[in-house]
Amino acid sequence: MSRGGATSSDRPGGNGAAAPIAVSWDERQRRPVTFVWRRRRYRIERVLETWVLETGWWKDDGHVSRSYWRVRAEGHVFDLRYDRVTKAWALEQALN
Repeated sequence: MSRGGATSSDRPGGNGAAAPIAVSWDERQRRPVTFVWRRRRYRIERVLETWVLETGWWKDDGHVSRSYWRVRAEGHVFDLRYDRVTKAWALEQALN
């Protein structure tokens, strides 16, 4: 997904892959509040945008169900994703 116009070199996991991250979730606010990437904790200052990707639900394999969160954290903008099938968070891209 290149919603923010990122190239594979902008992808945090290298080789065009998203990087697995640990996320702290605020159940009351229904949003991520911190995430850890490369052993550094980022406090999310603001959620800028959210969107959902649902595709392949009609097939036995290839189903994708993801929630995306564009956030500002520590003065930078990141796209976080939550894969609802695997129940895993990843850092999709760092935008600046």
